[in-house]
Order: sequence, then structure tokens, then C-alpha cells
Amino acid sequence: MEETGNSGILLRLTGMRLRGEPSSPPVAADHIARSFRGGHRATHPLATTPTLPPDRRLTHSLPGLRDNEEEVEEEYSASASSGPIHTSSLLGAESADDDTFLLSEILSRSGSDLDGPRVRPQKLQLTQEVREQLRGIVNEADPETKYTDLVQVGQGGFGTVYKAIDSATGDVVALKKMPLRKRSRKELVVNEIRIMKENRHPNIVNYIDSYLVDEDLWLVMEYVDGGTLTSVLIRVFIEERMIAAISKECLKALDFLHSRNVIHRDVKSDNILLGMDGSVKLTDFGLCAQLTPERSTRCTVLGSPYWVAPEVLKKKEYNTQVDIWALGIVAIEMLEGEPPYFKESPVKAQRLIARNGYPPLRMPSRMSVLFHAFLHSCLDINPSIRWTARELLQHPFLKTAVSLSVLPEMIRIARRICQAMETLHTNTTSTEQNQE
Repeated sequence: MEETGNSGILLRLTGMRLRGEPSSPPVAADHIARSFRGGHRATHPLATTPTLPPDRRLTHSLPGLRDNEEEVEEEYSASASSGPIHTSSLLGAESADDDTFLLSEILSRSGSDLDGPRVRPQKLQLTQEVREQLRGIVNEADPETKYTDLVQVGQGGFGTVYKAIDSATGDVVALKKMPLRKRSRKELVVNEIRIMKENRHPNIVNYIDSYLVDEDLWLVMEYVDGGTLTSVLIRVFIEERMIAAISKECLKALDFLHSRNVIHRDVKSDNILLGMDGSVKLTDFGLCAQLTPERSTRCTVLGSPYWVAPEVLKKKEYNTQVDIWALGIVAIEMLEGEPPYFKESPVKAQRLIARNGYPPLRMPSRMSVLFHAFLHSCLDINPSIRWTARELLQHPFLKTAVSLSVLPEMIRIARRICQAMETLHTNTTSTEQNQE
């Protein structure tokens, strides 16, 4: 069910559920944006669609009339993956380690066991080698002597995020405190800092500084005041023209990164931040990789379960095109309120992604021709046919984009809904306690 707000923006009010759980106890509202997804696809006006240009790479079979493409040629083999898939997020899920598991062991189970306990990677101490690498690129002073008025704005399995003030300049910054003992691949932290230092762009949350205090790494980044895209899309219906506008900004960031041979490897709505000035910025480089002429592909199984590309799950070599797949899933998220297969366990979702390729859509007949074409340009099962970020920036769908000046109002509405839900939860809890 959707309801229209005073500004004409459609709100998502039903179908809220915890990721991977059939039923869940209430949680505090400040975590809802991290753990929940909105329910039903909203009705939206179909824009008049211009004739598609004669480009062989614009799909001719308008998907959606049949949601699942042909199954992949070879069945997903459990033996293909021998290592863990690692997940990351700036704010982190309620328990990010719950989505870190060993594919080879889990996929060898029978179908009835897919929702069973997940295998967690062993937590290792911070090695001297990693410590020395970090000391070469970070400060060892106490960040709390320079940054004051810390206010917690997010928390998850990979750490805590604070809003703070730079005492020297008065600027507002974001501080991300990460206990390194919780990171199963600590070398990725070194890689994250190096890549963030070297890549600055208007559509990327830019790095400011970093500190190592005992075994806690503090990252200082620019503060983006509108929150995550997740916190908006689970509460407010985003119509196609706004999806085009947000996708365009994300593609600018990806085009920049890919031109510098950087793979993000964790593109999802949780890692897209929105500003009250209408800005859209990609964040969290915890899983990124730097490609080189000597190593132009990767094969490590990394990513977040519902957004990961099929070639990653099949343990094939991959490149920057995995980010394009993930962006296509984000576009579906914006339309439907959650990524495909989100009601399935992470393990089952990955099996479906690997087997089915192009994901199912809820109401494909209600989508415009151009949006269908855009999704298929992002979500082709063949990475070599999948469009690049630069090509997608010229896609006809993006020409339908509206001004991002609407974005701040959407953020404000989402926040009011969050506050109302928190009040409802508080009142419900108080009533239950009184009855007891």
C-alpha cells in the first residue's frame, strides 16, 4: 500500500520486514533504515518514451513481460567457491558478520538447510605487517583531541560512525571508528585508505584523514547530511525520473573510478549517501580493488549477497563490470523498495542470482520501455556485453532525469516517517509493559 504525502510524494507504508527473517521483534527506528525494506511496488505514471536509437546494444526483447531470462549455461557448482564472501558497509548492518559466510560449505547443503546457521570467519589479531603498513599512511595521534562534539549517527558490524566538528576549522565531518579485530581481511583496510586518498570526485564521499589508536582505525571523511539512499527508498516511493537522476550521479562516480581502474565491489543503497543540497555520493571503499596492467581482473568472492554479480558467485575472473550489475540492482531497489530475492536468505538469494541471471521484477508491465532497456543494459549476464559506466551515462533513460532539487523534500518526508515509527514503537512498548 502507498499513500500520497502533502508534496505528492508516494510513501511506502506496508510490507516492512527484517532482512532474512519471517517475523521479527520491533527495533529502534535508527536501525530501521539499515535492516528493513519497504514492501510493494507503487503505481507511477508512465512517461512518454521516445523511439530507441538504432543501437545493437539496446535490448530488443523488452524484458519484464517474462521476468527470468534463460538459465545460465552451466549450473552453479558449490565446488567453484572455496573462500568466504565478505561484506562491508559504511554504517554496517545490524550485525554485518551475519552476512559473511563460506560459500563452499553452505552451498553444499541440501535445499532444506539453506537457512541454517552461517559459518563465521575466524577473527585474527592485527598482524605486525598490517600495523606497519597502516603506520606508514595514517596518523597515530588521538582524533578526539582534534574533532569534538561527537554524535553517533550509525552503528554496525564494522564499526560506529559519528558526526563531529573539526576544532581547527569548524567544519562538520564524519568519523568512522572501526575495530580492526572485527575485520577478517585486514589488508583490505590498508587498500581502502590508499584508494580513498588517491581518488577524489564530487560524487564520492571524500577522504580527509585517518588515525590508528591501539587496534581501532578512525577514518575522517566529509559529512553528508541526508543519510543513506536506503533510508529514503524503504519509506518513499521513487518514481522513474528520480531513479534516472540518482543513477546518473552514481554512474559519474563509477565512471571516474573505473577510468582509474578501481572496482568498488560493494555498490548498494546502503553505500550511497544523499545530501540536503541534492548531492548523491558513493561511499565505503572497504572492498575496493585496484586493477593494474599485470592484474586486470580479480576472482576473490567479495560483495554483499543481494547485489553481487553472477560472475563473482561463480568464481570467474571479473572486472569493473560487477559494479554495473550492482547499480542495476540498486535501480530495482529504488523502484520496489528492496533488491530482488530480499525475502530469501542470503545463501538462497545467491543461488538464485547465479542460476537465473536477470532478476525477477514484480510488475514489469508497469515500467517504461526505457527503464526496461536501462536495466537490461546493466544486468546482462555476460559482463562483456553489459554496458560500461561511460556508455550508460549516454543511455536514453538518463535523459528522462528530473532535477535533484526534489531530493531534500524526499529526505525530510522519510525522516518524518522514521520519527513516527519510532514514536509508535515507543508507545507500543510502553503499553505492553503497563499491561504486564
